[in-house]
Amino acid sequence: MDSSTTLFGEIKNDLETVKRHIAIVQTLMNEQPVGIIKISHETGIPEHKIRYSLRVLEKEGLILPSREGAILTPEFLESKDKIIAEAQALAEEMQEIFHNLKTSLLKK
Repeated sequence: MDSSTTLFGEIKNDLETVKRHIAIVQTLMNEQPVGIIKISHETGIPEHKIRYSLRVLEKEGLILPSREGAILTPEFLESKDKIIAEAQALAEEMQEIFHNLKTSLLKK
């Protein structure tokens, strides 16, 4: 069964996108500014996916384009704790979903 046809197919696709966004942010935390080609080379992510993620991250106010490449915004740097808290809350919610599903499916 293809993952896109399963109960969790859409979530799996979204998780891949989030992991890509995180990889880009991690790259920018190590070095700024960084262009698309270098981010692609360092992360192994195709350039077209880097472009998409950069547009999303810019729309969210987390990065800014510059002549030399992408840079993190001061707002991103100020909101790191909030981002961590959001990730923790999502992880806890997914754990609860897993527990409830497992309990329901394993009932005789």
